[in-house]
Amino acid sequence: MIHPFLTHLFIFTMKSTTLFLIGVLFVSSLRAQSAYLSGFMRGEDNEEPLIGVNVYSPTVRRGVVSDDKGFYRLSLPVGRPVSVRFSYVGTASQSLQFVLTKDTVIHIRLQSANSLPTLTVYAPHRNFGIDDSQMSAIELPMAQVKSMPALFGELDVMKALQRLPGVQAVSDGHAGLFVRGGNYDQNLIILDGSTLYNSEHLNGFVSALNADMIENILFYKGAFPARYGARLSSVLDIGMKEGDFEQYHGSADVGMLASRIQIEGPIWKGKTSFNVGARASYFNAIVMPLLKKVYDKPETLQPYARMNYWDVTAKVVHRFSDKDKLSAMFYKGHDVNDTAPTDSEQQYQDEKKEYSYDNRTSNYTDNSWGNMVASLFWTHRRDERLSLNTNLSYSQYRYDRKMGSEITEQKDNITQNRLERLYRENSYAAYHSGIDDVSLTADVRYQPSARHDIRGGGKLTLQQLTPTVNAYKRAYTKEWTGMEYSEETSLLDVTSGKQQQMQTAALYVEDDWTMHPRWKANVGLRYTSFFVKGKTYQSLEPRLALRWMFAPNMAWKASYSGMAQGIHLLSSSNLVMPSDLWVTITQNTPLMKAHQWAVGYNWQITPSTLFSVEGYYKTMDNVLEYREGSSYINVNADWENMAVTGEGRTYGIELLLQKKVGKATGWIGYTWSKSLRTFNRPGQELNGGNEFYAGNDRRNNLNLVFSYRFNEHWEASAAWTYQTGRRGTLATTHLFGGMPNESDSYMSAIASSNLDWEHMYSEGYNDVTSFQRYFRFYSYHERNGYKLPDVHRLDVAVNYSFKHPVGESKIGLSIYNLYNRKNIANVYIGYENVSLTYENRTAAVLKGICPFPFMPSFNYTFKF
Repeated sequence: MIHPFLTHLFIFTMKSTTLFLIGVLFVSSLRAQSAYLSGFMRGEDNEEPLIGVNVYSPTVRRGVVSDDKGFYRLSLPVGRPVSVRFSYVGTASQSLQFVLTKDTVIHIRLQSANSLPTLTVYAPHRNFGIDDSQMSAIELPMAQVKSMPALFGELDVMKALQRLPGVQAVSDGHAGLFVRGGNYDQNLIILDGSTLYNSEHLNGFVSALNADMIENILFYKGAFPARYGARLSSVLDIGMKEGDFEQYHGSADVGMLASRIQIEGPIWKGKTSFNVGARASYFNAIVMPLLKKVYDKPETLQPYARMNYWDVTAKVVHRFSDKDKLSAMFYKGHDVNDTAPTDSEQQYQDEKKEYSYDNRTSNYTDNSWGNMVASLFWTHRRDERLSLNTNLSYSQYRYDRKMGSEITEQKDNITQNRLERLYRENSYAAYHSGIDDVSLTADVRYQPSARHDIRGGGKLTLQQLTPTVNAYKRAYTKEWTGMEYSEETSLLDVTSGKQQQMQTAALYVEDDWTMHPRWKANVGLRYTSFFVKGKTYQSLEPRLALRWMFAPNMAWKASYSGMAQGIHLLSSSNLVMPSDLWVTITQNTPLMKAHQWAVGYNWQITPSTLFSVEGYYKTMDNVLEYREGSSYINVNADWENMAVTGEGRTYGIELLLQKKVGKATGWIGYTWSKSLRTFNRPGQELNGGNEFYAGNDRRNNLNLVFSYRFNEHWEASAAWTYQTGRRGTLATTHLFGGMPNESDSYMSAIASSNLDWEHMYSEGYNDVTSFQRYFRFYSYHERNGYKLPDVHRLDVAVNYSFKHPVGESKIGLSIYNLYNRKNIANVYIGYENVSLTYENRTAAVLKGICPFPFMPSFNYTFKF
């Protein structure tokens, strides 16, 4: 355990270092004259933009790459000779020598070099290295994602992100993210400017993002630019791939879990293109039988017996001119996870053989969820200095879960051959969580000189959330009263919950300011108003990121970010599942806020290899959790009465060594971190008001990712991960209890059946007090005081590619958990016979579930 003094010293050092760098920056009087060289990169024979062209000046050892529109902009000194080289794989390089006197525009056409061999091109959209003021961010190359080992052969962006420093997995095999100690709902996921609320398929085993449709991935853990807001912990900005404007082509992939297809091409050559991708799973056809073979207790797979998904992604782009472009994007995904009915039956007689009992129960679960996202994106570039981006988007999320039971209880009089009592019940609890989000965003980018890159704009959002619970119970009773039968029918049909609306208006401005070749800053401010029924919340969020390049290939960085968030995900457990409910802030539930400080060191070892180390400290206010013993399954209570607000703090150190280009690529990442929560406000105490570990607190996280391309045919990759076990609350005591005539449809479905009907009531002299159901009540010593065993595993993959007359094919073999480590993802209470000195007894024991042991998979990809 870290001594409190060392914790305070760590925090003080980080804050002091940040203030020191700010002070040094603003007292620095060094200045330099510079100008911009800019223009568009085009192919030799068409107007197709060349994305990722390397524009590099060996004179000043500085470079940029062209963006997704083929545009480049490089800052160069004024009044002295400079050399600039333009290079791109598959084309002949060009070099220019000149003396800049002012901002200059030069459009470049690169000639093809057909004799060059075919290579995989990595074209970064943003360089977060020593030249950039941005820290706590990374661009994840899609080429590396596609070469990594994958569970069941499914390419997964979210699981690739889990291997980065500062990112924790929900549990082994799941795609959910916890970033720098934040909660699952504190991650903003953006698809071409639109918000995606749920990023998982198959209860988290697969992400909802189709890797075939993704162009670039920008991931921010801190130092957030002012244009981003609405979440506390991270931003995942995903750009979807445009279709080819000149020719048709595509791919098809068949794997053990799912198949996918992608097609792109021109609608109007040179002007309009399309790109469409689709996926569909068949979990029960191959994966489920395979898991049943390797599981020692196949019955634990029952919750996943009817689980499948599909999704469709499409993008259409039309170019009006070099200055104007309109894009339309659509995504829809759907999951089903219905549990097969489980039937139980009890038949017995009393000790006197007077009565017989026949009790039957059938439980079932219907479960489905999905996202839909649609957006229109207009880009206008007036000239090389000024551009405007406007986005209109709609995002929808739906979740429905129905848990029901059918119960029949019959009591017969054996001696009289008569029906004594018949009870039939049909009940269910249906949970619905819905989100509708409409947003309009305008972003202006202005570059008045080589020293300033200014962005400003605003965003209007309307969010409508519908968390509701419907309880239904129809019961029929027929009972012999001594003279005749009495019959009674009862009906309960109650819906609780209410629609919530929140309007959000945000304005922001930021400037990426080069004050000196060694000093650079990104200074920004974001103002947001949150309008809910009965109250308006306002948030002023300053942003600051600094870079001091004290050597040609080394830089110190520091940052501060203030963030605010107006929606919460009420989670009933540590394992993120779609059954958790999204809710907004209200008049009584305040706005969540966070403050994050960070300092870091960057070392550009080679042009393709970067080493970085960062330390961060983050505080969070008004985080939301359930009260002790509360749960979303309580149909009679409002969620606000079940929730409490508190504070959180998290801090850690992250190291990353990454190589992006060449035959050998990969990274080594390590994180040491702590995540803590405190709920001590009057009437809202958790854990007795004492600070406790958050459920996502995992002390150590080490990842080694390596990929090597031997030649144009063979490629191999390996990834080893180690994580401290995740935390949870483990009951130390339980007792039985209930309320007179208590009935709850969900609890009825899960009530224990160890006691017979005669033990479910007690008789008085004048009346009968009956407990129709009884339940276990649990208590624990410390919230999140139990830690699962540490997790580690090795995943490997080998791909073989070959060309043929009709296209190109790739055969892939991937092995998940090569050395068959039994990583525990969940635990449950089981019972075993134990031998004591004088007798044998049944004792409760803690048992673990390893969802994915040694798991090989194959996939075949055909490109045409």
